[in-house]
Amino acid sequence: MDSVNGTRLEILEASAKRDIIVPFEKHNWECFIDGKFPNGEYIVIKLKKSYAEFKIGFLYTCATANGIYKVLDQTVDLIVLDSEFYHLESYAYGIKTEIIEKSSIQSYLIKWNSLISDGKISSGGPEKPRIKAKEFTSYIQSENPIKQIWSRIRQFRTKGLSKKLVIERYTLKGLSYSNDVIQSKAEGLAFCIQNGCDYFQAANEQKLNQRIVSLYYGAIAFASAEMLASPDGSKSLAEVESMTKFGHGLYTFDSIDDNSFEGFVVGVLSNGFFKKWAEFLGADVSLFPAKKPKKASDIDLSKNEVTTLIELFSRIPELEDLFLLVTDTPVNWLTFNHDSEANGSFAFNNVRLRETYVTINDISCSKSKEDIVALSLPLDQIEYQASEYPGLNFKALVNHPNDEYWHEVIKQHRSPYAGSTFIIPAFGSVGEYKAICLALLYSLSILVRYRPSIWREVVSGKHENYLVLIEEFLDVYERIAPQEFFEGLLSKEIHVTQPGSLFAQV
Repeated sequence: MDSVNGTRLEILEASAKRDIIVPFEKHNWECFIDGKFPNGEYIVIKLKKSYAEFKIGFLYTCATANGIYKVLDQTVDLIVLDSEFYHLESYAYGIKTEIIEKSSIQSYLIKWNSLISDGKISSGGPEKPRIKAKEFTSYIQSENPIKQIWSRIRQFRTKGLSKKLVIERYTLKGLSYSNDVIQSKAEGLAFCIQNGCDYFQAANEQKLNQRIVSLYYGAIAFASAEMLASPDGSKSLAEVESMTKFGHGLYTFDSIDDNSFEGFVVGVLSNGFFKKWAEFLGADVSLFPAKKPKKASDIDLSKNEVTTLIELFSRIPELEDLFLLVTDTPVNWLTFNHDSEANGSFAFNNVRLRETYVTINDISCSKSKEDIVALSLPLDQIEYQASEYPGLNFKALVNHPNDEYWHEVIKQHRSPYAGSTFIIPAFGSVGEYKAICLALLYSLSILVRYRPSIWREVVSGKHENYLVLIEEFLDVYERIAPQEFFEGLLSKEIHVTQPGSLFAQV
C-alpha cells in the first residue's frame, strides 16, 4: 500500500464510522468493517439486525475504475460515495446496484428498518428497558419564580407527598428502608413544612420585630424538614425536638468594644440545634465549645468559635454595596474565576487537565496570601496579581484530580442578587449560606426580644444606619431561603429560568 492510498483509506474509514456506522448503531444495527481495499480505495461495511444482513461498498471517490464498480455490483447491496457525483456514468456503467452519495444514507436506514419491521413494530430492538421512576423536578420556569418555589414546597405539607419524597431520597442512594422509618420521617417532614410555611407567610405581613422572630423560627422549621427528608438525617420529629432540649446551639454576649451593634458577640456550642444542623450540612463541629463565656474577659474573638454580628453580615454577598457604605468591616467572601490567560487556551479539543488556574478577587482588599492558604481549599501557587478590576486580586492553581471542573471542588454561593461567591466560613467551618443566615437571624431575634436598649438605638438612635442593612437582609433572605431549603429537601440544585430567556424550555 503506497502512502497516498493508505492516507485515503484512513480518511475513508473515519468517515464510514462517523457517517454510516454510528447512525446505524443508534438504530440497533450491528456494524463492522468487513474488508479494506487500498488499491480500489474502498471498504466494505456489513450491517446486521434481527434476521437481516446487508453490505455497503463505501468508495473514496466517484472517479473509481469501472472494474471496481463491477466487483461491488456482485458483492454488496448498496454502493455509497464519500464524495459527490461527478460524471458518474463515465465510471459506473453496466451495473445494477444502486449508487448514492453519503448524504443520502438516511433514506436507506429508514428503508432497511422498515423491511424488518413486524407491521408497525420494529424488529431487532432492545428489550423493554428498566424504567427510571419520575423524580420530583428541580427545574422551575416561571415569570415569578419565588411563587412557584413556594408552591413546590407547600406540596410536602401532606404526609402522602412527604412520604414519596423520603422514599425517593432513599431510592436514589440505593438504601433500604423500613416502613416505620419512612412513616415517621414523612409525618415529621409534613409538620415541619407546614410550620415553616406558616412562619414565613406571617413574616410577610408583620412589623420588623415580629418579622425577624418569625423568619428565625421558620428557618428552624425548614432546617428540621431538611434533616427529616434525608436518609442521613433525623428519623422522627421527636429526634429533632430532642436537639432543642439543649437550646438552640448558639449564644450571644454584649459587645466588648464601643459599638454595641457591630460588636454584639455570637458564639456556637457543642450541643443544641445549630450544632446538629451544621454537622448535618458537613461542617466540622469538633471544636465547638461546651460552655458559653460567663464574663467579657472570657471572650476571645481570635478564636473560631465566636464572632460578631457585623462579621455575620459580612458573609452575605447580596448586601455588598450597602454593607460597604454602612461599615468599615471587610467583607468575608471571595470571587473565583477561570484565568483564561494563565490556562493557555479555551480550545475544546485540548486535553482537559485536572489542574486549573483561577483568579481570586477580594473586593475588600483585606486578605493576604496567608489568608487564602488558611481557607483549606485545594489551592497551590498562590500569588498576588495585578488587575484592572477593583479589589485585591490573586492567582492560584486549583487541584481537582477527581473532578472534571475546578468549580466542583470550591463550593460557591449563587443567588438572583449576586454573582457566584465563595463565602469564608463562619465559626471556622460553617460555610453554608443558610446556616450563616440562621445564626444572623438568631442574633437579631435576641436583640429584638432581650436587648431593647441596643435595639432602640438601631430603630431610632445612633445605630440607625444599620436598620436599612437589616431590612435589606430580610428582603434578600425571604427570596433566597425558600430556594435553598427546597434544594435541601430534594438534595439537588434547583434551576430557575424565566419564559423566553436563553435557558427556558421551548
